Amino acid sequence: MSEEVKILTAETEEGRKAIEEVMAHSYQADIDSVPPEWAKVRVVGDVPVSFVLVDPARTMDAPVGEFSYAFIKDVATREDRRDEGHFKAIMEEVFAALRVAHIPLVVAHGKASLYRPLKFDVFTHHSGVFATPDLIDRALGRGGPEAKDRLQLEEGDSVQEDLLLVTEVRADSLMEAAEALRAAATLARERGKSRILFEYPAAPSYGSTYPVHTSLEYPFLALARAIGAEHRLQGSYPEGGPIGDGDWIRVINVREAICDGVTALPQGVTLPEGEICFETDTGRGVLACHDGKLTSPSFPSNEAAWVIWPSVAIGQLITGYRSVAELCALHRTKLPEPIMSLLDLLFPSVWRFSRNENWTYRA
Repeated sequence: MSEEVKILTAETEEGRKAIEEVMAHSYQADIDSVPPEWAKVRVVGDVPVSFVLVDPARTMDAPVGEFSYAFIKDVATREDRRDEGHFKAIMEEVFAALRVAHIPLVVAHGKASLYRPLKFDVFTHHSGVFATPDLIDRALGRGGPEAKDRLQLEEGDSVQEDLLLVTEVRADSLMEAAEALRAAATLARERGKSRILFEYPAAPSYGSTYPVHTSLEYPFLALARAIGAEHRLQGSYPEGGPIGDGDWIRVINVREAICDGVTALPQGVTLPEGEICFETDTGRGVLACHDGKLTSPSFPSNEAAWVIWPSVAIGQLITGYRSVAELCALHRTKLPEPIMSLLDLLFPSVWRFSRNENWTYRA
């Protein structure tokens, strides 16, 4: 006879105590950081085995406007009940609740081994400029710390011991970029650091608005390359190598995700005519443009172009991680030119960044 399974929330005292019990056997998190109905716990045979804390009210920047997503703030299974399927089960409960709440996207931060099997995939890139104090001195001459206000640093025991970690550079011209580089070299020498990593463009903390960069033609990057600094730009796991942790996105509702992504289209834009139906593992979504009006009908017409893609491809399309041309090549899809133009206009490729923890933290 199978054991009874219950899903409780922090809306009740019983649910809150059950979450606290799981935390006592895994790790502590802030239950009150999310609405009580989104602090959930899975109880099997009267034993609380796993919990999840979900922030349902996040927004992500888009080229025009923003769109909504939920963020998995914390999720854990008690140490003595792992490898029993409880993580997957409580995440499936979250997905079902998000569908009911009409929240089309969910983002998480963590290990690939946990999230890729649940139809999550990457949607950010990593960008870092690596230099040494000597390299900067030889190219630009020694400077003082006067321009250190152009830099934001992160320090702490978790940062690699020989690394000066610069998390933000404020420089709008080549001259200001030179000041920032010289100041970083001075600060690195003062702190006994042999290497400098500039996270540039800035890699915001996970669960952020993931700001949009439409181009990487910044003065700081241009000058850093000119003096011989190494600029590493890579897609998140797995394209760029074995990165342990990453930022992950999953589409909960394809139709709502597509609609949410185009609600802020500016007035006066001329849209190509056409209709496309996305058939995915998490549902169907239709986009149609007729007589200059964009709609999302429940069912496609006979004239619609069809694509059969995994839902992760839709997440990467609407967040700008991959262009429609790249996705067509990856999934062996041929679309009419008007449809390609429509999707390029609605979902342009952009850059979003997150932290590469292998670059910054000690093993």
